[in-house]
This record gives sequence, C-alpha cells and structure tokens, in this order.
Amino acid sequence: MSIVVMLMVFGWSAVFAMIAFYALKESGKLLQIRRRMALWLDDTLVPAVDSAGKNGLARDVASIR
Repeated sequence: MSIVVMLMVFGWSAVFAMIAFYALKESGKLLQIRRRMALWLDDTLVPAVDSAGKNGLARDVASIR
C-alpha cells in the first residue's frame, strides 16, 4: 500500500472518529459511558485490594466509599 493511500485511510478514519466523539459528547452519552466505566473499574479493583489481605489499603478504600 502506498504512503498516499495510507494517509488517506488514516485521514478518513480520524474524521469519522472525531465525528463520533463529538456526537457522543453533545448527546451526553459520553459522560454516561465514562461513569459506567468508572463504576465498573471501581467494582473490579476493590475486591482485589480486599483479597490481598492488606488491612491498610482495605481501610483506605472503605473510608473513600
């Protein structure tokens, strides 16, 4: 594939990605996606800290909640 074709593919991909990003941002869905990801990460990380048996970290996590 020539460099010109690769640049065209990258350019169009970037344009469509920007359109999708700003469409999600304007509709408010992007904030909901970020909140869901944060809640999902929070739920998956807390049991790992609790099961490690480190009371100091578990206590800190419990105080944050």
